[in-house]
Amino acid sequence: MLNNGRKLCGVFRLSKLAKFASFGGRRTSLIQLPRFDRRLTSILMFVIVVLLKLALPDTVCAQSTYYIAPDGIATNSGTLNSPWDIQSAWAGQQSIAPGDTLLMLGGTYRHPDRTWQSPGFSITLAGIQEKPITIRSCQGQRVTIDGKVEVSSNSHDLHLWELEITVSETKNWNRAVTAGGLAIDGAADLPQGGLNILNGSNSKFINLVIHDMNSGVGFWRPAVNAEMHGCVIYGIGSIGPDRYHGPGIYTQNEIGIKKITDNILYGIYSTTIQAYGSDKASVSGFEILRNIAFSPIKEGQRAQILVGGGRPSRDIFVRDNLLYQIPLQIGYTAPHNENAEVTGNWITDAGMSINNFNHVVNEGNVNLVEKVLRDDRETMQILHRNRYDVNRANLAVLNWKRSGQVTVDLSEFLSIDDHYRIVAVLDIFGPPIARGTFRGGRITLRLVADGRTGHGEIGVFLVFREPRDG
Repeated sequence: MLNNGRKLCGVFRLSKLAKFASFGGRRTSLIQLPRFDRRLTSILMFVIVVLLKLALPDTVCAQSTYYIAPDGIATNSGTLNSPWDIQSAWAGQQSIAPGDTLLMLGGTYRHPDRTWQSPGFSITLAGIQEKPITIRSCQGQRVTIDGKVEVSSNSHDLHLWELEITVSETKNWNRAVTAGGLAIDGAADLPQGGLNILNGSNSKFINLVIHDMNSGVGFWRPAVNAEMHGCVIYGIGSIGPDRYHGPGIYTQNEIGIKKITDNILYGIYSTTIQAYGSDKASVSGFEILRNIAFSPIKEGQRAQILVGGGRPSRDIFVRDNLLYQIPLQIGYTAPHNENAEVTGNWITDAGMSINNFNHVVNEGNVNLVEKVLRDDRETMQILHRNRYDVNRANLAVLNWKRSGQVTVDLSEFLSIDDHYRIVAVLDIFGPPIARGTFRGGRITLRLVADGRTGHGEIGVFLVFREPRDG
C-alpha cells in the first residue's frame, strides 16, 4: 500500500514516534532506557497519542488515488505508470478502501462477452457514507465503457462520475426484439447494455453519458437515498411485435428519497422515466427535479414520465421539469395514493395528469398544447446549474418562432473573461457550437431543425466554464 502513495494516519505515525524520546538533546530509543524510564516514557507517549487522536480530525488520514487503464493489468500496483485493469479493480479484487478514488484513463473498455445476456462489468465496492469510493474519468479524457455496467448487491456509498456507457454494435442494429423484449429478433447478437443499479445505497451517479443500447438505467429499490444527477441519456430501447421496449430510467423505491435530478433524456423508445411497479412493488419517495426531456420515439406511444403503480405511492415530488412532447403522469392503477407535489413543470405538446392522491400540491405547471398561442411568444431559455460541478450547466431554449438561430444570456452563469464552451446534446461528442471568452451580452447559437427538435422549436445544450489561461 505504501508504494501506491497511501499516507499514514496521524495516530499511526505518532505511535511510531512513541518508540523514541529525547533526553538531553539526544534522540534515544526507548529500548535503550532503564526499565522504569521506559515504562514512564511509554505511558506518557501513549497518553499524548490518545489526546492527539481525539483532537485531530479524521481528514488527517488521507485517502489514496489509483489508476485504471484499458490495457491495465491486475498484478500492477495501481499507479499512473502501473495501472490496474477495470475488471479486477471494479470487482473488489484490489485493496481499495473507503474514501479512495479510482481514476479511469481515457480509452474504450470493451467487455469481452458480446452476447445478449452479457453480465458486463460488475462494481463490487463499498465505501461508507462519510467516505464514498469515487470512480471517475481523468480530467479531460473520454472514458467509454462498451457493454453493461452493474452495481452489485454488495456495493454502496459510491460516486460514479463522467463515464460514457454504450454498446458499439447498436449503431448497426435494427432494434428488433422478440415479444417482451427478451431476445434479439434475428441472427445478430450484442449486449443489452445499461447501467443496472442493484444496490448503490447512498450513492451518486453524476454526469454520465448513457446511450445507444437496449436497456437504459435500472435504478432499483435497494438504492436507498441514491441520486442520478446531470446525466445525458439517449438512444435507449428496442422494437418488439408487442410494443416498444426500453425505458430511459426504470426505477422503484420504498425507503428514504431517491433523486433523479438535472438529467437530459431524449430519443427513448419506451417510457422516458418509469417509476413503476405492480401491487407488490413500491413506488414511493421520489424527487424528480429539473430534468429536460424531448424527442420521444413516438411510434411506441409510451413516451411519458410515469410515477405510480399498483401499490399506493407517497412522498412524490416532481418539480421544475421541462418536457417537450413528453407527457407527465403521476399515479397509475392504485385506487388511492398519499401525497404528491407537482410544481413548476413546463409541458409542451403533451399533457399532465395526477391520479388518486389524497393530498396534492399542483401549482405553477404550464401545459402548452395550443400552437396558436406560441407564435407571438418570445424565445424562452432555462438554465440549470450542475450541483456537483460548478463549471457545468444545462441549457434549454424554446424557440417559438423556429428561427434558425437564437441568442442567449448566460450572465447568471458566466463572469466577464470566463472561457466557455457550449455543446449541443444532439451531438454531445462533436465540436462545440460556440466557444470563446465571455464579454457580457448575448451569445448566438444555431438550432437543429428536424423532427427531434419540433423543427427547431427546442434546443438543448451543455454549457461549460473552462479554466483560464495561466
